[in-house]
Amino acid sequence: MSKQDTSSLSGKVAIVTGSGRENGIGAAIAYALARDGASVAVNYVSDGSAARAEKVAAKIRSYGVGAVAVQADVATPEGAQSLVEQTLTALGTDHIDILGT
Repeated sequence: MSKQDTSSLSGKVAIVTGSGRENGIGAAIAYALARDGASVAVNYVSDGSAARAEKVAAKIRSYGVGAVAVQADVATPEGAQSLVEQTLTALGTDHIDILGT
């Protein structure tokens, strides 16, 4: 009998808020989830962070999983709903498995 790999996140979908800075804690969490197989939505708030967030998403895609950079302010219900909706659409799924901040 083989031991099941309980650390694999293959097929899981994650949203990580505050992950739009390449060297930040949020990005480190997003990278770790992606290395374990999860597709990740990289959340950022300001227009000025868009390019950096896309760099994080591009690095995540280099791990062979899905990634999208999504601008949304989760401090508002509308922003949180937009983040979830954009993630579901961009990653082609109907659910979110992991929420990280």
